[in-house]
Amino acid sequence: MKNLISYLKENNPKLKKLNETISNTTKKTFFVIDRENIDSFKTNKNRNCQFITQAELKKIMKDSEKDKKTIVFNSFNGLKDFDFIYNLPNNVRLVLHKQEKDLYFKQLQNHTKQLEEELISADRFSICGIKYEPIVEEEVKISPTLEDIIKKIDDYKPKDYDNYKDDTDSLLDNDEIEKTTYQITFNDNSEIELESNETVFDSKGNLIKSLRLNISDKVRIYPKENIAENLYQTAVEENPELYGKIEAHSKQWQSTLKDLDKKYTNRNELYKELKNNKLRVLSATVDSYFRGNRKFPMFNSDLKAILILGGKENLFSEIIKSKRQYNSTMITLGRGIKQELKMFLQTKKIGDILSKKNFTSETLQKFIETDMPLLTVTKIEEINDEQ
Repeated sequence: MKNLISYLKENNPKLKKLNETISNTTKKTFFVIDRENIDSFKTNKNRNCQFITQAELKKIMKDSEKDKKTIVFNSFNGLKDFDFIYNLPNNVRLVLHKQEKDLYFKQLQNHTKQLEEELISADRFSICGIKYEPIVEEEVKISPTLEDIIKKIDDYKPKDYDNYKDDTDSLLDNDEIEKTTYQITFNDNSEIELESNETVFDSKGNLIKSLRLNISDKVRIYPKENIAENLYQTAVEENPELYGKIEAHSKQWQSTLKDLDKKYTNRNELYKELKNNKLRVLSATVDSYFRGNRKFPMFNSDLKAILILGGKENLFSEIIKSKRQYNSTMITLGRGIKQELKMFLQTKKIGDILSKKNFTSETLQKFIETDMPLLTVTKIEEINDEQ
């Protein structure tokens, strides 16, 4: 125990992160510190930082000006803290150990569950007469034009951005007034249609617009459709120790659902039994589960209903962990992957987004070879509206 305490004092990652946050703070910010540590922080000379205890914060929050400031908490101790933090009108940041973070998300999940129970309650329906229907997740796609604008903004230096942030013409300047569509043929006889402002990778890993392509150029096509799913599947094959468990858990609940389908005489009867076990989705969504359209059920309660009815409730906690890991991975793979691929193509280094999800060089190399092979342009044909 003494060795552990000594280690925590010398290697406290939370304290390091907190000090880093304090040193980088440029706006007026409240830092809520535990009472026993408050004195050591008050010696900090950053004038933008005010160090107070939670008790002091509750007193000064009556001042309407205080709700405009950022508040940073360096600890989280359960439901009482959650209720206080959740209802603050401020921009709130948390600097926590993993265990504290897990506790926070547990409270958030409980809070969400209580809201959901209220929304689907009979009392609520009797009062307003409106049945609550869960929101169906929809895929969000970014147009190539908007993606190009975002890339230009990302490439601006702070000074450039200040100069051009109100200049919309500079953001929309794509070398031509009207967009042109090209049908491009490659040496393997494959074809693709690209708008003139869409980009591809050249043989050196640079991004170039399709309007700049010439016959005999060697390029890699960025697979916009299903890129997250394809990259994830490559990771499953290359790193089965980490991602194979997710796949196994995905097949387990689907197998349980199929076994239940054989047990009951018809889908309606099965759906009714699942509803009795707190299934939330409509029957059409359950049908999509059978078709394998989802890696995991939409709601945790759906997964629990399936496992309880199938006599495998003991698998719930493990499968939930895999579901969370899968969802966070897919969200991560939807952000800035083109720039990460560019970095890897040029330097063979893995960027922050992919490294946080334990993607290896072998995984990326196989994905590039399989989904982004180097192709030679053999024909470029402009497509007009009539065609």
